[in-house]
Amino acid sequence: MQPTVDNVKKAKRALSLAQDIVRDIEAGARVAGDRLPREEEMLARYEVARATLREALRFLELQGVIHLQLGRSGGPVVARPQTGDFANSLSLILHFMEADLRGLLELREAIAPDVAAYAAQRATTGDLSALADCLKELERNEAGSQFEELNRRFHDLLGWASGNPLFGLLTSSMHLLTREFSRSLGYSAQERAVQLRFLRRVLEAVRTGDAQAARQAMAKLVSGSASYLAGRSPELVSQKVKWGQI
Repeated sequence: MQPTVDNVKKAKRALSLAQDIVRDIEAGARVAGDRLPREEEMLARYEVARATLREALRFLELQGVIHLQLGRSGGPVVARPQTGDFANSLSLILHFMEADLRGLLELREAIAPDVAAYAAQRATTGDLSALADCLKELERNEAGSQFEELNRRFHDLLGWASGNPLFGLLTSSMHLLTREFSRSLGYSAQERAVQLRFLRRVLEAVRTGDAQAARQAMAKLVSGSASYLAGRSPELVSQKVKWGQI
């Protein structure tokens, strides 16, 4: 059933209104936790139908821009979109593109070495401390059930340590998208030891500001990891990304 012209127009009006609300949030320097005006005030301000306003607010809630509190004192409250919001939207697109785990692994191979190099140039004292603490936890859990999760956390921290939030966002989102895949496989004891060896090299290169060494160590780590996963479970890396698995 094709959408009617009126429905398309209503959707466009709701999207346009959502954009206006975002601009007003920015103009008013509103931060997470701030309440937006009540419904009657917003209807008067934007001169739209109630249904259009509610559709715009639902759209913004789905994007993580606001959340709607229920009850007598409820209403729209400003939120801060999280990595999970982006990853969820990305997974929907990848679902229809029929992207698979192999594609995500290749993307990681392409960007992870440069992310490590940028981190070597830009990591702060706080970044280095967080990375070192995470690596210590990894070493303590080398044989434990938290190894994969801590491993992902190290790479997430490295992405944000690059000084470019786009790298941090993309790295963390990829890990959310691949979490279910890796849970069903996991690393052998030998592969965990290999991962730790290269992570130590990466951290040392980042600590000393050696971008080239960080890039080389990370390139070997992610390439080896991808080969390990493809060799151990070729059917797994062929699995498609499914929306709703995050």
